[in-house]
Amino acid sequence: MRVTILFTTTLLMLYIVSCDPDMVYDQYKSTENGMWRWEDTLQFRAGITDTTSMNNIYLQVRHSVEYPMSNLYMYVHIQGPSGQALTDTVNMILAAPDGEWNGKGNGHIRELMLLYRKQTQFRIPGTYTFTLEQAMRQPELPVTDVGVRIERVNP
Repeated sequence: MRVTILFTTTLLMLYIVSCDPDMVYDQYKSTENGMWRWEDTLQFRAGITDTTSMNNIYLQVRHSVEYPMSNLYMYVHIQGPSGQALTDTVNMILAAPDGEWNGKGNGHIRELMLLYRKQTQFRIPGTYTFTLEQAMRQPELPVTDVGVRIERVNP
């Protein structure tokens, strides 16, 4: 019995440690009824303590294969802990010119991750708020989940 508990505990600890040591923040938010509407904003609050490391920031999208276009424009607003603000317009290419979906997935949902900012240093510790809005010309799109991921870059 003790050997089984020790073995299980060891495996669990190895799993936790080996999962993703460079991941700083990773969160998805679901859209209402699997549709991302113009008026829907999705907010992500990342608590940053490390001000010396470089980080890659990714935008993540899960969408239905019913998505009517090959790209997705988004507005990205970043608010820093001391009030500093940044707004960008990002074009995420969801499909190749031949119609083949980019990213990965089986069935009706595809998932794609876009490198938004490469080797970014957060100079002030605190909470950074990422607000994402869809910026397409359609009032709603079959996007089921949107996410933000921050990974520490190893030198």
